Amino acid sequence: MVGIGLESIPAKRYIFRTIDRMNSRALVVTAVNRIELADVSVPEPGPSEILVEAMLTTISPGTELRCLAGRQAGVHPPFIPGYAMVGRVVARGDGATLAEGTVVLCRGTDRASQPIAWGGHAAHAVMPKAAAIPLPSGIDLHDAAMAKLASIAYRGVRVAATRPHDQVAVVGLGPIGQLAARLHRAAGARVVAADLRSDRVGIARAAGVEAVQVEGDLAATFARAMPGGADVVVDASGAPALLPHSVRLARARPWNDDLAEPARLVVQGSYPEKVAFSYEDAFGRELTIHFPRDSQTRDLRTVLRLLAGRQLVLRDLLSAVHAPQDAPGVYSDLQGPKPGLVTAAFRWA
Repeated sequence: MVGIGLESIPAKRYIFRTIDRMNSRALVVTAVNRIELADVSVPEPGPSEILVEAMLTTISPGTELRCLAGRQAGVHPPFIPGYAMVGRVVARGDGATLAEGTVVLCRGTDRASQPIAWGGHAAHAVMPKAAAIPLPSGIDLHDAAMAKLASIAYRGVRVAATRPHDQVAVVGLGPIGQLAARLHRAAGARVVAADLRSDRVGIARAAGVEAVQVEGDLAATFARAMPGGADVVVDASGAPALLPHSVRLARARPWNDDLAEPARLVVQGSYPEKVAFSYEDAFGRELTIHFPRDSQTRDLRTVLRLLAGRQLVLRDLLSAVHAPQDAPGVYSDLQGPKPGLVTAAFRWA
């Protein structure tokens, strides 16, 4: 994949390709497991709002495939999915100080003629100016398109308070698992990651992560690489049946050891409403359980700083970039899942 940096984008003012400034297009989930490119409209920006023309929007497979399958509480067709957009400011309302032409990272449109969940896969997005973060100079746009997902994984690093002496087990090497493994490793910890799929294990290894393919029992697989158990377990599998096994990867706390610290479980998989695991398994490890909610602005800014400084590279996880009209096939490949496909983006402008 050829990288695209901000310096390679012509410094011109982007304009709409229609006479009516409110006309646009978006990916719309019209029924369970059906998505299509459709005409939509967005309002002109109001006071302190900006209008962004999308350049790249990235799929978050766990959340979006669950929404597409009709398994997300409170989300029903029709809706515009997605929450990771890189675009350029093309208009602004009174009081909005971001200059037109500024390239930003944002979630998606706040309002449209179709319901949103969360409105990321759209050609144009209207939002408060505070909802957009200008990209640092020189950052690769494919890296930037993955920054939102990376910030979610980084939020997990922060809530777990991962330290250099920790041993971290990452279960599941989809996008969030891949990112979590890299970011916990960047925090100085020893990381061992695992997945059933050899292609995803290979991607992690190519990025310098110690990764193993699960063979048989999950605990036995990790015991060979991390016999004492993990101080931090990141469950990014999205498989409810696997979560009880992830709990057992955490280091047990001996009753007579007053200095041993509790293990931490970071649940970063995307799950339906209910999950369950053994009380005794958690109790015996004095397990602290964290459910990171999305990410905060500081997480996004930290990831962008790491990308700008070349301390983090993400473009290898963006397996392909497609035209928006290819969306039905792309989501089908992710549901498959297609070998070698971690996630994908859509190019709008």
